[in-house]
Amino acid sequence: GPYAVTAGAQFTVNGSGSTDPVAPLVRYDWHFREDILIRAADVPTANLKGRFRRVSVSGAAGGIAIENPNAGEAKKAAALASPANYVDITFEAGSGVPYYVWLRMKAASDSNANDSLYVQFGGAVNASGTAIYRIGTTSGMAVVLEKCDGAGRLGWGWNDSGWCEPGAPVYFKTAGPQTLRIQQREDGIMFDQIVISAAA
Repeated sequence: GPYAVTAGAQFTVNGSGSTDPVAPLVRYDWHFREDILIRAADVPTANLKGRFRRVSVSGAAGGIAIENPNAGEAKKAAALASPANYVDITFEAGSGVPYYVWLRMKAASDSNANDSLYVQFGGAVNASGTAIYRIGTTSGMAVVLEKCDGAGRLGWGWNDSGWCEPGAPVYFKTAGPQTLRIQQREDGIMFDQIVISAAA
């Protein structure tokens, strides 16, 4: 590896060329689904609910972002169990893998009143196996474009769920299809890419 394959395509790997100078190889293991890239351009329009919409934006990956336009609403103190404004995204993940979640975002008018959102999952757990950030609850992973007090924001930027420190990983007990939900924390935010990676 690394291998790159079009989503949904079948492919075959062959380890017969591998060698070990110390002992014969008795088994080959491949580890997939450990680095996931989701682009806004690939999210079906049917998955955008409420005010979230697809927009053409210069500088966005593929020229497309998903935006929750600025309506001047106050920041939500917690995620909503049944939000009106959200985006559902499906992806494949491995089990027991510590995934770090990053979003590439842009705030309307580069304002701190427009630079955050909540992320939830259908089946996320922490390192101890306790459910976290679940869809249908008020628990949400806050992702804020500004990295720390006074850091500021200007244009597009990447961030995770950490505030003044790296964000903690999420895990999935069961490998296979997962659902990620982005919902409003502040309006006036857009994103164009999500990276879910086993690399810290």
